[in-house]
Amino acid sequence: MKSIISLLLLSFILFGCSKKTPQDYSNLADKNAANKNYTEAVKNYNLILREFPNSKEALESLMKLALLYQNKRVPNISDDSTMSISAKYYKEIFDKYPNSKDAPRALFMSAFITANALNRYDEAKNIYELFIKKYPKSELVTSAKEEIKNMGIPPDKIIKNSTKKNS
Repeated sequence: MKSIISLLLLSFILFGCSKKTPQDYSNLADKNAANKNYTEAVKNYNLILREFPNSKEALESLMKLALLYQNKRVPNISDDSTMSISAKYYKEIFDKYPNSKDAPRALFMSAFITANALNRYDEAKNIYELFIKKYPKSELVTSAKEEIKNMGIPPDKIIKNSTKKNS
């Protein structure tokens, strides 16, 4: 009887106190997002960033958070706030993981959102220029240069100017 109690106690200690892994939280967050429980997904992705900042799931969490905010999935947040948060997360990917495969696209998206959703043109231009400097061979460099050139110009005017040049 004593050995059974000891075994139960040991089992409780080993299994009851086991901590979830970053993958566990990521799976839970992904499940929450799939079920459109975006508030809980955000909490779990942020928990990964806070508790496991050096895990591979941290970079993935930043990307998923940036997309959730960019797609305006998080409830009770104004459009400006959600886009600002998205741009911040994209920039954070570049800041923390500049050599990752996601860094160039994330930096570009930070600039794109800053210019086109938030109309903060000076800030966006600085981010685009940083992008061009850091990733001169990226396939997005041409787009970044076009974005700088057309920043603040309404889309219909850009199309009209483009049509005149091609005529």
